[in-house]
Amino acid sequence: MRARLGPEMATGSDMDALLLRSLQSYVLDTFGTSVWQAVRSAAGLEIPTFEPMLRYDPGTADRIGQVAAEVLGRSVDTVWEDVGTYLVTNPDREGVRRLLRFGGTCYADFLHSLEELPGRARLAMPHLEAPDLTLDEVGADRFELRCQSPVRGLQRVLVGLLTAMADDYGALCVIEPGAEGRTTISVLDRRHAEARHFHLAPPEG
Repeated sequence: MRARLGPEMATGSDMDALLLRSLQSYVLDTFGTSVWQAVRSAAGLEIPTFEPMLRYDPGTADRIGQVAAEVLGRSVDTVWEDVGTYLVTNPDREGVRRLLRFGGTCYADFLHSLEELPGRARLAMPHLEAPDLTLDEVGADRFELRCQSPVRGLQRVLVGLLTAMADDYGALCVIEPGAEGRTTISVLDRRHAEARHFHLAPPEG
């Protein structure tokens, strides 16, 4: 499946599509329709919306992310990190939070489960071209997460997601993105605050 961005047909990855839809939802829910229309206009988009099941030209997510940052007056890294936080904290995205909380009962368990995340995501989207995630424990409560993906913004989305999940588990962490998709996570206090309420079974109704 392919979507028209402009005069040419697109041939890109599922990950571009997911990030584009996530960025769109974040801008719409946080800043409103007029701001998203400003992003579309500045980017020269002919399509009204991004669809997660379609494909877009490689690099489109990074390009639109940069345009959104310029419209919002923020750095592109900040915008992508906010998208990651939004995916965990927005009530309409509870499915993302639940998928991540299945990783364990504490934040360290969650970190160790990240390598399994692409496989779990493929259960919902069998053809998803998920990035390679590798976690190494480099010291006491100190971890290094490596993300191999051609989408540059993905690392910063993960930083926002990791930060939001630390708050979800009540852990105090220092999360530092570095070069070549490497992010260092230092867990300073596993029980810094009360964790958000979570049940394995989804709520009824």
